[in-house]
Amino acid sequence: MEFWSGIGGLAKLRAAPLSLALDYAELVDRACELEAMGFEGFGGAEHHFTYDGFCPSPLVALASLALATQRIKLVTGALVLTLHDPLRIAEDAATLDRLSGGRLVLGLGMGYRPLEFDGLAAEKRTRGARLGEMMQVLRAALSEERFSFHGKHYRYDDVAVRPRPVQRPHPPLWLCGGTTLAAARRAGNGGWPYWLATSTFEHAEACVQAYREAGREEGVPPDSLRVAVFKDFCLAPTVEKAERVRGRMLEWFYDEHILGFGYLVDESGKHLYNPPRSHPLYQRFVEGIFAGTPEMAIAEVQRYERLGVEAMFVATAQRDIFAREVMPAFRRR
Repeated sequence: MEFWSGIGGLAKLRAAPLSLALDYAELVDRACELEAMGFEGFGGAEHHFTYDGFCPSPLVALASLALATQRIKLVTGALVLTLHDPLRIAEDAATLDRLSGGRLVLGLGMGYRPLEFDGLAAEKRTRGARLGEMMQVLRAALSEERFSFHGKHYRYDDVAVRPRPVQRPHPPLWLCGGTTLAAARRAGNGGWPYWLATSTFEHAEACVQAYREAGREEGVPPDSLRVAVFKDFCLAPTVEKAERVRGRMLEWFYDEHILGFGYLVDESGKHLYNPPRSHPLYQRFVEGIFAGTPEMAIAEVQRYERLGVEAMFVATAQRDIFAREVMPAFRRR
């Protein structure tokens, strides 16, 4: 099990405001700290036009870490691929992989916020079909000296991307697939490594099963069906205190970003805007944020390990506690 973390997309908490100048300085400092703590990956997400300065360009932000760190992987989680030109992302990714000595990991998402698609003149309606083609373009551009691609939405003839990435055949490409069974099957059908968003273990298990079944039906080699998860941890000496930590995180950040922007999606593909907090999908999200003691957290991570999860993005403000009291249980083995 690899453990990744980061500071999200530099989003601000209402209870802890921070200037833009300071938060980008903190990005470098925190990456160095997490590398020293033993985390294997440092990640950042992408959003646009937000009042709090949520990072609009994770590849640029991560490039600032390439020379400040030595070992830690630089992870996009997620880069909203459907807002960009895939060939330009391939060039930027190859440049960053070379700049970092082969440490780039690309987590790639479909996007869901209408404001972002409208603001960047990208078509939201076709994003699912375009995402599949875009990932194929990325794989070809980063693994082949020259390539051609003829799809419904993208066409390229005899293109060579320079510079070439360090990693062979290409930097890892993870499909950040949310928490719907349809998204899990999409990743499996395409044979893409699947990065699951925060959810309960039971629902994560169902998604992983759907992912692997879809991959097998398409004849994807089992070793290509890899799984990572995004998991939030609230830790304290007692469950009661940990639940209070979770309550503060919901009040200060998640209630707004999960309820207000259409993050929650039902199995029909409908995005939910400002649903009541009693809505089952929101309750599942809340239950997916682990709240308990470090000993309980070890047992929770072990469940995901038995499920075959090979990387866990740990979203928590308590990374020092997690590194000190949870990660050693997996390093000893």
